[in-house]
Order: sequence, then C-alpha cells, then structure tokens
Amino acid sequence: MTLSAGPESVPFQTCLLLAPRGAPTERFVRALRSIAFAVVKRPCEPPFVALATSGEFELIAWLSREPGVEPGVDGAALRRIHAAGQPLVVLLEEATPGLVAEALASGADAWLPTDASEEMVLAQVQAVFRRRQPTAPPTTPGLVRVGDLTVDRGRDQLERSGQPVALTRSEFRLIAYMADHAGRALRAHDILNAVTSEYQYSPREAQAVFKVYVGRIRRKLEPVPQRPIYLITVRGFGYRLEGSASALTGAVSGPPT
Repeated sequence: MTLSAGPESVPFQTCLLLAPRGAPTERFVRALRSIAFAVVKRPCEPPFVALATSGEFELIAWLSREPGVEPGVDGAALRRIHAAGQPLVVLLEEATPGLVAEALASGADAWLPTDASEEMVLAQVQAVFRRRQPTAPPTTPGLVRVGDLTVDRGRDQLERSGQPVALTRSEFRLIAYMADHAGRALRAHDILNAVTSEYQYSPREAQAVFKVYVGRIRRKLEPVPQRPIYLITVRGFGYRLEGSASALTGAVSGPPT
C-alpha cells in the first residue's frame, strides 16, 4: 500500500486510536486525516482492545500512558493486537530506549513520539504498510492469488493449493470479490451488492442470504468447515477472506454462521 497526502490519491481508510482521555494525540490524528484516514479514538480498555483485533480497522495506534503516571507499555495488549495481524503504531510521550524497545518487542510495527511532525507520522505510516505489503508472485491477467488460493476469472475457477474447488458461478463471484479485498473485513450487504446488478440487498436481508452462501462455500473450500481458515467470520461486522491458515494466528473469528 502506498500512502500520499491528499484524499484524491488515497482510498478512505480507518484507524482505531487507543489512548487515555486527554492524551496528546492531536498531531497524529491531524496527520492521518490529511491522507483520508477516519480516526476513531477510544480508551485503552479491554473491550476496545478486542475491537482492535477484529480486522475492522486498517491501522491500530496505541498510547498507553496516563497523564502524570509513570510511563509504560502494556505488552500483553500489544502482543494480542500484533497476533491478530493488525498494523500497529505505538505513540510515546517519553521515548526512552527502554520503552521503545519494549514497544517493538511487544509487536509494534513502528513507534512515534506524540509531538512528531505530520511529515514524520506520514513517513512512518507509509513504512508500516510498505513493509507489510506482500511481494506479489508472478501472475497472469485474470488471476488473483491470495496465499494458497488462486482465483482464475478467465475460467471462473478457484483453486486451493493447485486443486480445483467446485463452486457455482454465484459462489465464485463472491469469492472473487473477496479476493480483491483479501485480509479485510467486509459487510455481507457490501459483498452481495458489489456482485449483483439486478437487486440491491438491505443489510438485514443480506445477512440471511450470505449466511447460506457461507455455509455452502465452506463445505467445499475448508478442510474442516466447522473450523474455517479461509472464509472467516468477523464478529459483529462481516467476513474476511484469508489465503492460508498461517495468516490467522491469533485472529478473532466467531463460529461459522
């Protein structure tokens, strides 16, 4: 992913900022908004740590120090967010070598002082996404590869580790759309409406319809449909397509729906 200033060149994205009320985060928020990020700020509390692992946000930022309290890093919470595969930036009011080392050892992709300039914030966020961008394997037109899944639009064919998965045309269109947004949580009605031109689903209606598709696809795609590793449920939000079980370490997913 390449980020540059200006909303015309960057798609709308979201950042969950976990920080105490009154913490000095204004510069960081202002910098992200300049590149079309919507920033949702919440306190560093367990329910919001869980939200940070949901896959709903493209970026997680963390500032754990309460004003007037000895600085520290909540390593357990950071490791949990890191294990969910979330890009993570830690903000530090006092960037001592010990705190920086602790933040990075706990899973942070980068750190920033709370008074960092807008240019520094943008450069670090760019670096985080650049390092996380996988090297694209050789491909041909019409092919999309997501881990060990291959979507071949030319043949309407899905393969898992080189073996064909027999999907109907409707099922294939859903998986092909999700492959274009692999690793991101998608709402059921957004997926259905993106691949259906003759009808527009309401969110409630789409949940029921997509639930049927999910069950059918999992029976064909998943090694163990009751423990999905490809078509993942994101609690309270929607679904995410992953390319292999190795990408799911620590991911928060609900039971098959």
